Amino acid sequence: MGKPLAGKRVLITRSEQQAEDFASKLEEAEAVPVIVPLLRLQKREAQSNKQILSKLHEFTWVFFTSANGVKFFFEQLRDCGLDSGQLENSRVAAVGRKTRQALHKQGLSVDFTPEKYSGKRMATEFMKKYPDPGPVLLVCGGLARQDIPLQLERQKVYFQKAVVYDTLINTVARDDLLSFIREGKLDVYTFTSPSTVKAFMKLTSDEPELQQKVVSEALTVCIGPTTKEAAGKQGFTNILVPKDYTLEGMIKQLARYYDTERN
Repeated sequence: MGKPLAGKRVLITRSEQQAEDFASKLEEAEAVPVIVPLLRLQKREAQSNKQILSKLHEFTWVFFTSANGVKFFFEQLRDCGLDSGQLENSRVAAVGRKTRQALHKQGLSVDFTPEKYSGKRMATEFMKKYPDPGPVLLVCGGLARQDIPLQLERQKVYFQKAVVYDTLINTVARDDLLSFIREGKLDVYTFTSPSTVKAFMKLTSDEPELQQKVVSEALTVCIGPTTKEAAGKQGFTNILVPKDYTLEGMIKQLARYYDTERN
């Protein structure tokens, strides 16, 4: 297939902490990553989290719905003078491969990962395999979807949530974002969560004509169906979605698109 992404300028909109991995993967494909982090992540300091962390032994399962959740969960665990040994009697579930890898780096084995990497599939597949799981701790961010809590409630599973971080719009990125759009040098826009779509619309709202031009014309790659739905609601139409809801999947899908166009 050669290098169909060679020289293509790809906008990365995810937070600065996550952008580097995506950028290096794009560079391997000889694309040109343009990093404009539209989001910033902030640890949520909450007394309720400290209380939950002090009684982790009470949970049969701990669910992690993102690699960010893993990062901030263990930061808060260390803040409380605790470590991963608190989870030795619990089983661990991860929403996907990246989350599982983040947990492995913390020295934890993962007992369950869904076949398709989404919260909705995670809850459905989990309940099918473990219909009576015992108490569950759901570790998540402030903007997490309600798919898992709703499914657990429907199945009358006792659970608690530990919201360990918040996702905020990175307002200082506005000028860079608008500048890159005006220059017309971006070939592809990528969105890795509904939050990145929301942030893009917010940060470009003062330039409605420019925003509409991107929305109606730009080639966009969304990491999965949830993000595609968010982009579609904002009017984006030229959207690619990989079969594998990962960064690698996004790059492969984009390469297939340009390879087909080229031939």
